[in-house]
Amino acid sequence: MNNIKKYLAYNKSVRVMAIDATEIVQEIREIHNLSNLATAALGRVIIVSSMIASTLKNEDDRLTVQIKGDGPLGNIVVCADKNLNVKGYIDNPDVELALNNEGKLDVSKGIGIGTLTVIKDIGLKDPYIGTCELLTGEIGDDFAYYFNISEQTPSVVSVGVLIGKDGNVAKAGGYIIQPLPDCEDEVIDKLESINIKLPSMTFLMSEGRTIDDIVSNATGDENIETVYENTAKINCDCSLKRIENTIIALGKEETLKILKENGILELSCNFCNKKYSFNEEQIEKLFKN
Repeated sequence: MNNIKKYLAYNKSVRVMAIDATEIVQEIREIHNLSNLATAALGRVIIVSSMIASTLKNEDDRLTVQIKGDGPLGNIVVCADKNLNVKGYIDNPDVELALNNEGKLDVSKGIGIGTLTVIKDIGLKDPYIGTCELLTGEIGDDFAYYFNISEQTPSVVSVGVLIGKDGNVAKAGGYIIQPLPDCEDEVIDKLESINIKLPSMTFLMSEGRTIDDIVSNATGDENIETVYENTAKINCDCSLKRIENTIIALGKEETLKILKENGILELSCNFCNKKYSFNEEQIEKLFKN
């Protein structure tokens, strides 16, 4: 169901976000025909981005997450809004690497060294932009580092994508735990101690545990309070008008040059792969108007 839930724990002193994202990660895999490695990488970013988007307050608020690494997977971009419409792409969707020493998909090597950038357009004069170096390339560790460095919010971030033997996404999900300003030190110590020992998110999901169960285990609080629930969905907002504006920005001379070379101008949306084709007559009419 791609459910995102938000909770309060320890008498409202700890905030938790959690998501079962199995369906949307499978959908993004199919849209971009992703390899197992690319599915794990892009899927993890979509999972965390969806949870961050659930914190947006206003209808027009927008979130963009960019991972720029020097690994073979290339860059990753994910966008989301307050209503949890999510879209994303990865530069090189067909890359596969040997499994790492733990026998798992080597997302860290696939992404490499680089930066994580979070852009929040929340109606101010300028968008909020936070950037940090990639700590490990494993995504969860990188976002935990980002929250600590750029937003001064110590956080536990657990995120995972499990590919089944049939090649489909078997389980995908994650959670973020963030102590609020009035959280007591012993609670923070308890959260750290629990999550160092806790199995991965996908392992817990594979055991049949719900995200409610997982959050209760991850916090050690049996009296967690659910304060928000919504459904994330893959939804690209590309349109003919936007593509036409891209062509206009390219300029008539350059556009006609491409037409002369190829006989037709075809543009595709990075996020959903939808193709838009234009012939010379359509281009002339577009620039005339």
